[in-house]
Amino acid sequence: MSIEIYYFSGTGNSLSVARDIAEKTKGTLISISSVVDKQSIKTESDTIGIVFPCYLAQLYGIPLIVEKFIKKLENINLKYIFAVCTCGGFENVNALPTLKNLSRIIKSMGGELTAEFSIKLPMNNLGYPSRLINQNQEKMFKESKEKIDVIFNVIINRKKNKYKKIKALFNGLMVPIYLVLQNFYISHLKKMSQEPKDTNLDFRQMILLSDKSIYVDDKCNGCTTCAKVCPAHNIEMIENKPVWQHHCEMCLACDEWCPTKAIHHWCKHEGKDYHHPNVKISDMLRQSQDR
Repeated sequence: MSIEIYYFSGTGNSLSVARDIAEKTKGTLISISSVVDKQSIKTESDTIGIVFPCYLAQLYGIPLIVEKFIKKLENINLKYIFAVCTCGGFENVNALPTLKNLSRIIKSMGGELTAEFSIKLPMNNLGYPSRLINQNQEKMFKESKEKIDVIFNVIINRKKNKYKKIKALFNGLMVPIYLVLQNFYISHLKKMSQEPKDTNLDFRQMILLSDKSIYVDDKCNGCTTCAKVCPAHNIEMIENKPVWQHHCEMCLACDEWCPTKAIHHWCKHEGKDYHHPNVKISDMLRQSQDR
């Protein structure tokens, strides 16, 4: 069995998970950033893994770059496909709609999402109280390792694994809450993208423009780390300062990995930066540069 594991990561959470799975399965680790600009993506492997963080789950959950990648995959109808979404905050609430949307996209390309998983890990505090969502980090890291063992046993035996943590009844109860959150996120995206309240842009377009609210202070020394680490290649250095090019993925790798903490964004909790402790800046640079 040959396995290719594709990943997208901003904080390093999804990279850490993908790397651990690749090591256990002796699979090949490939960054989505390195292949997404190809006209089509073909693989001879009989097993495909996709590892990514879920963003704005009540709107969509899937980073736009991941959707773009999936829609370029060819001849996946006979492939064993599994996915792992890493979640901050409330895992079940975020994972269920995200994996549902992912399954739908893969099906539209002629494939089947045979096994689906989520792993809860700390997040980079997008407006949430840190004590609420990022407490017990060591416990999260320990449980993520245990979950990866479970994932390994499923995929190595090519089993089915549908996300069952939330029963249909609970999902039904969450519908009105999802609607409230959708309205909140849309309103928030309008502010981030600096669009008027009556804008005709959909949420995907506003995500791309959300970098309009990212800026640097005078601690920026022009080191270029942000431009190099960005998996969307969304930053150009102009006059020794980063300038965002409005095809943002909202991963905030630029902010989390800035060595001088000079980058700020729409809902920053000052002093609460986060990136995975087992991922180095060199690992993140490799994700962005292997094209």
